[in-house]
Amino acid sequence: MALVKLIFSSFAQAITSLFFIGIVMVAYLYIQRNARLEESWLGVLRNPVSTQLADVVLYGMLVGLMASVLIVLIGIAIDYNAILFIWPLALFLMLFNQRYICFSYAGGIVSLVSLLTGWPKVDVSSLIALVGILHLMESLLIILDGYKDSLPVWIEHRMFKPVGAYLMQKVWPIPLVVLVIPEAGASLASGGGVAMPDWWPLFKPQNMAQVFALLPIVAVLGYGDIAITQLPNERTRESGFWLGVYSTAILIMAVVSSRVYWVKYVAAVSAPLFHELLIILSKRGQMRGKPAFAVPWRGLRVLEVLPESPAQKMGVQRGDILLRLNGRDINSEDMLHEVLSQCMYFIWVEVRRKDKVLTLEYQDYQNPIEDLGIIFVPRTTGRYFRVDEQKGIIFRLWKRIRHSMKEAQSQ
Repeated sequence: MALVKLIFSSFAQAITSLFFIGIVMVAYLYIQRNARLEESWLGVLRNPVSTQLADVVLYGMLVGLMASVLIVLIGIAIDYNAILFIWPLALFLMLFNQRYICFSYAGGIVSLVSLLTGWPKVDVSSLIALVGILHLMESLLIILDGYKDSLPVWIEHRMFKPVGAYLMQKVWPIPLVVLVIPEAGASLASGGGVAMPDWWPLFKPQNMAQVFALLPIVAVLGYGDIAITQLPNERTRESGFWLGVYSTAILIMAVVSSRVYWVKYVAAVSAPLFHELLIILSKRGQMRGKPAFAVPWRGLRVLEVLPESPAQKMGVQRGDILLRLNGRDINSEDMLHEVLSQCMYFIWVEVRRKDKVLTLEYQDYQNPIEDLGIIFVPRTTGRYFRVDEQKGIIFRLWKRIRHSMKEAQSQ
């Protein structure tokens, strides 16, 4: 019971720290940028920024608490020096590419440098275990929250164009409590001593300490993906599963490396390498697979149903093909608007859902139904979403410099 009180006390320090508040502000700016992108594509914002922020903060806190309990109960003790090195390195790597803020890259680099040079002195096994725990929590976040607020767009595809797709971008602030070997001058969570079992900690530090302390820290977990061959919730289940496999493999390597020294090298290299490989294979599978939201030969493909719209109230779903409206064939949005312009108070639509054709109805005898509230995959368009990496500040600055140099040379 005393240990539980210590964990919750330290966790409270994490969520009230200025660093956590700063990361929440970064998440707010990230969501606000995505909201502007959504308004430019859909013309409306489906979910307020404040609601989206509350969602990611709540999920981040719940998962952070779960991770903290696992870290402390298993006994993953991290050198305080490791924390001081990982965060600045992760922020530096983010300047090149936003996804490099992930601890798998910074943790792997710090571990490998420590093994090869002896500096900085960190417990590689515990550090890799921390990376594994964080990614296990990330896989859970992706499955539970990753698909929410996914942005419907259309892209160019090697098989068809345009093709409907869903952009998923999330950032979760994660307050954490980790075990550390205290260093002089370190600001740690206060609390009395607690007796632990003989087997604890599972990951014995290289310089075995008699005393461990709880340190409240903040991590950031991000998820960026695109669903082309499947619906967002199906895509996030698949991504979360494979990330869970990755994190489990990393945790197993961390446990083995705490007993077999050379496995530390394998674990340090595998953490960033397999994370990068997972991302590459995942994107390749989406870009080269068969699109699920191509333009149909007949009818209009539903890409998104807006909240509280007639279409939502009728039960129209993503992926449906709208075939008829009030008995008239619909093969373009102009044909749809032409029918709706006749002051309809009662409408029925025929939609194809997989191998079935369904008839759905909606009525409003007070106001004419002028819009169904559906975003369709356009048959022809000159506007496409560019599926590209979110490069960091350094790459963006270099791109601007090169562009300016080309303009100067052309003049």
